[in-house]
Amino acid sequence: MSEQPALTIPAGTRFGYREGPLWHRRQRCLVETPQDVVTGPGLHLLVAPNGSGKTTLLRTLAGLLPALSGSVNAGGHVYYFSDELRADSELKPRTLFRSLLKNGALAMAEELAETLRLDLNRPIGQLSRGNRQKVLLILAEVKVAHENAGVLLMDEPLTGLDAETRAQMTALWSSAQTKAVRLVILHELESVRHADSLLSIHGGRLAHAREKSGATWLDTYHSLQS
Repeated sequence: MSEQPALTIPAGTRFGYREGPLWHRRQRCLVETPQDVVTGPGLHLLVAPNGSGKTTLLRTLAGLLPALSGSVNAGGHVYYFSDELRADSELKPRTLFRSLLKNGALAMAEELAETLRLDLNRPIGQLSRGNRQKVLLILAEVKVAHENAGVLLMDEPLTGLDAETRAQMTALWSSAQTKAVRLVILHELESVRHADSLLSIHGGRLAHAREKSGATWLDTYHSLQS
């Protein structure tokens, strides 16, 4: 029986970047982990003020940046989706999906596009920010459902979406029948009804709440920031 995916960040792990000339590189730590953080399958929210190191943390977890110290363990395949779709502006979403997806995966993408009211035949360069985000969201869902993703990392995927679409996506995440670990950077906590935990950064330290503190996850975020 295969092991369930999990994302583990040991205590003492530090995230940031190195700056200065090659012969005198200096570390600038943005986030450190005072205690072990372990997230299993489910939806986990990463919410913190702008400039606190959220994207640096996510890119390090994705293996795109080295940790300043310590190490992270992501069980299973890791998929990282940045906060902006980068593709040929003349490319149409339908063409993109057909080039990347086959059979059932393609059918799922087209069905999701219809649900989210995404025009598959409009060039990406003519899509609004919200509709470009829909392309990324659809690709992420297909990866989870059809490619056995272990860990899905998403950087502000709901930015630019209207309230109805945000509610559709958070409901889809909550009801998804997958074993993936979803770690999602969010600002729009008011649309989230269900999540398995919330991570936040306060004073350069990573905090992890496994249960709500108060009535909502927004209350939990405020408690971690106090």
